[in-house]
Amino acid sequence: MGVISIAVPAIERWYFTEIVRGAEQQALAKGHGPRIHRVALAEESTAVATAAIQADFRDQDSIGAVAAGFRYRADAQTVGTSWARPLVLVGGSALGFPTVMIDDLTASRTATEHLRGLGHTRIAHFTTSTEHQAGHLIIRRRAKGYRLAMEAGGLEPVVVEHELDQTAAYEAARRVLTSPSRPTAVFGVTDDIAIGVLEAARELGLQPGQDLSVVGFNDQPEALAEDLTTTRIRPAEMGAAAVDMLLSGLTPGLDPSRSHLHPSTLVTRGSTGRARAATGRSPMLR
Repeated sequence: MGVISIAVPAIERWYFTEIVRGAEQQALAKGHGPRIHRVALAEESTAVATAAIQADFRDQDSIGAVAAGFRYRADAQTVGTSWARPLVLVGGSALGFPTVMIDDLTASRTATEHLRGLGHTRIAHFTTSTEHQAGHLIIRRRAKGYRLAMEAGGLEPVVVEHELDQTAAYEAARRVLTSPSRPTAVFGVTDDIAIGVLEAARELGLQPGQDLSVVGFNDQPEALAEDLTTTRIRPAEMGAAAVDMLLSGLTPGLDPSRSHLHPSTLVTRGSTGRARAATGRSPMLR
């Protein structure tokens, strides 16, 4: 029996919990022992995760590692190519490491095109700041997909920047949704962001799916309770796929050709509907 290291940030978030669950179950199903590292998020978290994984690699039974949620930058390339065991990333590719990821660009373009198809022309993208996006490849891909969909429809992108949490999205939505030229639809970069927008909309007397259409991304459990249209990803399956990739004969170091795009699906629910212009009605704000 070999040892498979699994490293994720030590935060209570559905996405990482599911990755660990899928990777752990698959490792056990294949007859190997998972060794889980939950690393506190901080500036040095990638280095801490790397050190923990490399320590595992000194174990003669080590097969390799699966990691998610860490920002591998240029300084990780030399380290990565010198590792004695293979590393598979989940979520966002970095520096050519084998990766299991979603096609975030296509998925976000599809989500925005869904809103365009409902007749919306003022579609805002709620996301984090351009500066913060520099360290988040996934968020940059989703922003690009949104922009491509808007440009294809001859529409002007409307990007609302805020901190990447539900409260910040709520506060930003309170401002944006009371403006004279408020959007009639919103694409939130994650479900948490979209739910923050929904909360603000309801407080302002806007009915989701009628006065304002909102789309999220991830399809975490709260999305169903909020009746949120969103892109469904399957992080447990992604964790399992990363273990399978690890066991498929990978060699240590960089190998972008071995990356895998995991499928996603747009799930339509009650938070989206046809634009008010198509029905001739106008919402009243409280």
